[in-house]
Amino acid sequence: MAKFPTEAECSVTISAPIERVYAYMWDVAASSSCIAGLESCQATGEADTYCFTYEPRSTGPVTMVVRYTAAYSGNGRDEIRFKSCDAAGDNTDVDGLISMVSKGDNQTELSLRQMLAPDTPVPRLVQGLIRSFVESEAAQGVENYLAEVKKALEAA
Repeated sequence: MAKFPTEAECSVTISAPIERVYAYMWDVAASSSCIAGLESCQATGEADTYCFTYEPRSTGPVTMVVRYTAAYSGNGRDEIRFKSCDAAGDNTDVDGLISMVSKGDNQTELSLRQMLAPDTPVPRLVQGLIRSFVESEAAQGVENYLAEVKKALEAA
């Protein structure tokens, strides 16, 4: 299988205090409802560790289901890190940082930087096509996720 490590980064300013944004992002199961195409996010039983399974995605002749388990750690103020851990059935590596910066009264800049590396069952001839698909999906996924988080926090 071919692995395509892809990095994506995006920021958004949210009309909410940093403490509320941090609390929302630290509630991984709840905030995961903002991830488009996510089929499930389940706590694994290990502290602050979650298994993510996405709906099937296709491009050309290739269909795949992204699945990874990630452990989260936070500083309680403005930073949450997550990194994949070995779990049966996983086919994707992930490593990321969620950071928040207070921008004054009721304004928080929320940033997400992540590396995603799914195993893709593709022959060498179509790896170029799949790589661009993975890169596009990763960048669009980060943008859409932050837009949905913004909507959720500003609606509350």
